[in-house]
Amino acid sequence: MCAKQNNENVFRDICDFPIPTYDEWKQAVEKSLKGAPFSKLITKTYEEIILQPMYQQKDIENLAFTETVPGQFPFVRGTDSVGGENGWLVAQEVNHPLPKSVNDCLKAELEKGVNAIHLVLDEQTKKGLNISVEEGTSANGVSITSIADVNMVLDEIDVSNLPFVVQTGVSAVPMVGLISSYLKNNQIPLTKLKGCIGADPIAMLIKHGETEASIDSYLDQMSELIKWSAENSPKLQTIYIDGSPYHDGGGSAVQELAYMLSSGVYYIRELQRRGLSVDEVAPSIRFSMSIGSNLFMELAKIRATRMLWANVIDAFGGNAQSQKITLHARTSRWTKTVYDPYVNILRSTVEAFTAAVGGVDSLHVSAFDEAYTVPNHFSRRIARNIHLIINEEAQVTRAWDPAGGSWYIEHITAEIARKAWEQFQSIEEKGGMYEAVNQGIPQQLVNEVSLKKKQDIEKRKLVFVGATMYPNSAEQANVNEDYSLKEQLQQRLKTTKENLDVNVSIELDNVMQDVIQAASQGKTIEQLSRALGKGCSETVEKIETYRATEAFEVLRQYSEQKKEAGEPINVFLTSIGKLAEHKPRTDFISNFFETGGFEVLKNDGYENFDEAITATADTSSNTAVICGKNESYEKYAVQIVEEVKKRRPDMKIFVAGKQASELEEKLQVAGVDGFIHVGTNCYQVLRDLQGEKEAMVNE
Repeated sequence: MCAKQNNENVFRDICDFPIPTYDEWKQAVEKSLKGAPFSKLITKTYEEIILQPMYQQKDIENLAFTETVPGQFPFVRGTDSVGGENGWLVAQEVNHPLPKSVNDCLKAELEKGVNAIHLVLDEQTKKGLNISVEEGTSANGVSITSIADVNMVLDEIDVSNLPFVVQTGVSAVPMVGLISSYLKNNQIPLTKLKGCIGADPIAMLIKHGETEASIDSYLDQMSELIKWSAENSPKLQTIYIDGSPYHDGGGSAVQELAYMLSSGVYYIRELQRRGLSVDEVAPSIRFSMSIGSNLFMELAKIRATRMLWANVIDAFGGNAQSQKITLHARTSRWTKTVYDPYVNILRSTVEAFTAAVGGVDSLHVSAFDEAYTVPNHFSRRIARNIHLIINEEAQVTRAWDPAGGSWYIEHITAEIARKAWEQFQSIEEKGGMYEAVNQGIPQQLVNEVSLKKKQDIEKRKLVFVGATMYPNSAEQANVNEDYSLKEQLQQRLKTTKENLDVNVSIELDNVMQDVIQAASQGKTIEQLSRALGKGCSETVEKIETYRATEAFEVLRQYSEQKKEAGEPINVFLTSIGKLAEHKPRTDFISNFFETGGFEVLKNDGYENFDEAITATADTSSNTAVICGKNESYEKYAVQIVEEVKKRRPDMKIFVAGKQASELEEKLQVAGVDGFIHVGTNCYQVLRDLQGEKEAMVNE
């Protein structure tokens, strides 16, 4: 008792200090800003959310969900009432294009901590088509054409005890049929089939702009598969709502959430029309989202997703179990770079940590080289170990909802939920997700945000280390083509086509039973899909997906090609004054041009006016940038520009830094071509200097 009293006294003494008020904190912040207004720290995100520099308890006082616990509606803190001590499924994607290589990779991954069979199918397979000439030389996933491919992929894999994670594209029926056929042939009960082998025809329509059959046809297949799964494979989910087209198209966190939500509601309504209840449909759905590098925003997105989906299912009259979302996440493709790829390890770690703290059910962590090749043993191991370090060393899952209680995170969770709900309601007013997609509404809204992001990337306001900022100028792109893989793919294409008879037709009365039987007889995925698919193909405007740094990577690759051809693209720095005087702007300009692969011709600086003119005029480069202090510009810049332009009228001359309007006008009269400063569109300047668009790489 005495010890307890002593402890209480100690804690009382520790806490015996005045608690600063918000105004006192604000005054301290303003003092550090050295005259700048407090409002300078208020920022607006791509989600149209206003972020404050500081948050208080009053910012979350009216949020009811902050008083809930894990496992309690609306499940912001997680769907598991006993916490997340078991962590998440380590569901690393296996995307090698060759079935035998997929099998080898799966075996190696499963021995080292992976606990799910996560197959990435190529786009042909997702469309319900056999391997083709165009897709036969790609490396974006494996082409599963027939049961022979499934046999090869799953050979000696313990499918009885491992869950599947497979995004099947427009329909899951053919793939579930092929895998079920494999189970039957190997005397494995269908009840052992678990995880998610699921479709999202809306995501495929918006990603590719077309489908082979009607959406109605795919919904009919979806309905039949849910009924079959309930009787034969009750642990299998068959709808896999994919948010990646919106994220990879440059959309915001709010848009990704809103459109996934809208797709889920569309599927529920359509399946209800086909005789299914919400409690039959909702447990069959898994959501998959991409996790970007904005840690707090993405963390709030995960939490808001659970909350909104729970409210949706509650509105449909679904039971408590149906209200619990199953959520898969993958670290972002959009944020990964070709150049300085090891920085991708850091990006993936931040994104994986975000997913873990957010409480996802399964997770894929990107290999650092996925932007330019099929990941190898080393890059896969690094990615896999990120899971293990976060879970087993950092022990993130030992705490229930680690982010809970943070005024900032709770507030932006509510803000994302509110914004996403508004966009969801807007989609509903247009008739639902299918109608909205046909009207081009999500596509237009994603494109608007994407354009803002592209502008910020071009101006380097949105920074990607090693690509748009702080590049390694000695590095070359990791884009060497694997000709041995290409040859193997082409050989597989030839062999596969020789053994296919795509004109064979099958009649399907009892859908899944007939599909499984046809699959066991060697029928191909295209035969199955065509027999199942009814109605005309559909077309809409598609969302163009890309990686954030692609445009800058094209600039650098073009510069590398010109250098290899003996025609290096370079820029001369006319540095004025002593090193300390010109270095800040010299460093800025060097970084600016090196992001485009330009060779920067540097010097120690010219204190003699005539030397600066002569050196600039005599350089082999066609571009020069004057770098120095503003005081030096006042004395020398106009004369340097005038004299160099007399000797080299075609030379492009820029001045580093934003100048006073009077000096800027004088320099323009003298013939200066532009000013390069923090607000300059870096991409546009570099692209213009490299030449017109038709001179770009691959154009």
